[in-house]
Order: sequence, then C-alpha cells, then structure tokens
Amino acid sequence: MDEQAVSRASRRFWALGAEVLDLGGAVAVRNPAAPGHPLGTFLCEVRTADPAAALAELARRTGAPCRRVLVDPDTPPAAEAQLALHGWRLDIVLQLVLPADDAVAAPTERARPVTDDDGWAHVQRLFRIDHLEEDARLARPARSEADTAAAVALRRCLGVTYLLAERSGQVAGCIAAWPGDEGIGMVEDVFVHPDHRRLGVATDLLRHAVGHARAHGAGPVLIGAEVDDTPKHLYAWFGFRPTAVARAYEAPPTWP
Repeated sequence: MDEQAVSRASRRFWALGAEVLDLGGAVAVRNPAAPGHPLGTFLCEVRTADPAAALAELARRTGAPCRRVLVDPDTPPAAEAQLALHGWRLDIVLQLVLPADDAVAAPTERARPVTDDDGWAHVQRLFRIDHLEEDARLARPARSEADTAAAVALRRCLGVTYLLAERSGQVAGCIAAWPGDEGIGMVEDVFVHPDHRRLGVATDLLRHAVGHARAHGAGPVLIGAEVDDTPKHLYAWFGFRPTAVARAYEAPPTWP
C-alpha cells in the first residue's frame, strides 16, 4: 500500500460525519460535534505554498479556529515551512498496515459494541485516564474534563464501531473499528485500563477490531501509533507493518 492510500484512508476516517469545505488551495473538515477539538476542525489536502489564506477563510466561514493541519505527499514543502515559521508544532504518527492476506487469530474473550449512553460513558472514563497519562508523559498541563468530553463527542459523531472489553465484571479497554470506504480498514483509539494491562486485553481487542473491519469489507487494515510511545511495538508484534509516517502541525497556543 502506498503513502497516498494510507494518507487518504486516515483523512476519510476523521472526516466521517463532518462538513467538508473547499477553500481553494486546501480542504477544511469541521465536525459540528466538537468544532474546537484539533480533529474537529482541521485543514487537509493543502496545495498552496502558504496556507495562511485558507486558514483565515476557514475562520471567517465557521468562526472556529483551525488547530491542526494535515500534511500529505502532495503538500508543498513551502506550506510546511510556513507553518514551522509561525510556531506550529510538528506531530508525527507512525502508520502501520496489516496486509489483507495476513490471518488473525480468533479473540479469546468477548467484546461488546458501544450502543448507548452508558457505553459511551465507559469510553469517556477510559479516555479521561488516557488523556491524563499522556499529558503526564509529555510533561504538559492536564487537559480539562471538557477537552475529554469533546474528544468523545467527536468519536461518537464518526459513526464507526467502538468495542468494550470486559474482565471480571469491569470495563477493561476500548477500541474503534472502521471497514473503510475504499477497502482499507482502520483501527483507532486502542486503550486498556491500567488495572488490566499486560493480560492480553489489547491483543484481544485488536483481534476483534480487525475481524470486524474485515467482516464488513476491509482488506488491509491501518493503525497509527505515536512515535515516542510503546504501543507501536505491540502493533508490529501483532503483524502490522510500518508503512509510512503521517505528519501534522498543531497550532501554537496563541493561534489565531
């Protein structure tokens, strides 16, 4: 699978349930469920050497500032240079792909789909732990409860399948699975509660998510991992193969 296909699949995933705006030289994605979240309002398919005009037009049309700009293989290098010049922070995610013909073992435990408010409340509790852990690891201020709620509201609007693992009557972890719309599936938001780690929960969730995506039409399945975090090693052990790196730029705190 080439870098273009990987980049396109990821953009399509985060654009689910969102409004897509052609700004001339760039495309904006705005999700009404969480317009202030970095993945709720973002710029992609940048084809101009200076994205400033597109960013200004997006703010004018929506009233929501853009917090994230996605880079793909066709983004002009000068556009990245402009973002770097103005203090936007580079974020790199390792993209790994499980080939369509790689078999995956059956899960050993059940996982239930999130279908109601109670299920989403469990997802939000897991996300809250994840956010606090990540912020502590990166030595940055803790995100607010409202930030966590916005992240979950965004996921709920995507319309993809979220699954919960349960162990000993407790919710042990979550995962998202999407079969894709071009035959490339995607797995996202793998998280295991601290009390249930190193017990095979994440591996079982991956089996469930890949199986779900393939049962609904996916061939290869894509997953992303932070380059400075350990899950990438689990994904590689599972069979996902490093394929590309996805670059994005996060707005500085003073933007706009």
